[in-house]
Amino acid sequence: MQTSPSQSAITDWVVISLGHRFRGDDGVGPYLLERLRSREDCAVTCIENTGDMTRLLEDWRGRRVCLVDAVCDDTREVGEILWLDGLAEALPDSASTTSSHGLNLGEALALGRIMDALPLELRICAICGGNFSSSTELSPPVARAVAGAEQKILQHLIAQTGGPPCTNNP
Repeated sequence: MQTSPSQSAITDWVVISLGHRFRGDDGVGPYLLERLRSREDCAVTCIENTGDMTRLLEDWRGRRVCLVDAVCDDTREVGEILWLDGLAEALPDSASTTSSHGLNLGEALALGRIMDALPLELRICAICGGNFSSSTELSPPVARAVAGAEQKILQHLIAQTGGPPCTNNP
């Protein structure tokens, strides 16, 4: 079976989630990734990362990446969706630093520049969170934002690949 140009292009993209499923709104990345994985027609590669920024350098090196993360930003409403060019724009704080030796996303980007381990493209879909306590539940504003963030990612993939982002059609 041959793949269409849009299928071939979509395999150049990967969706990576950052976050921890048991830290409230920090789990929005993995939750959204599961929604993408559950789509029967979705062929995009999905990678879950719980906050290991050194592994992230390998996961995204030389790829086109759409990264989903929760952010802490007291100047924005909980549930607000930010859409950023991760290689060109300043990043808000990330909630995905999970250990005393962990790096945040900005530090991972800086290290990636030094080590020549950056993605070819980096689109960040950041959802502003408010509750990062021990919990498997997303706050209501973050849960409501998930569908919009999912659509934003899918629309971006369509625009970049010239066709449906998730397809099994020849």
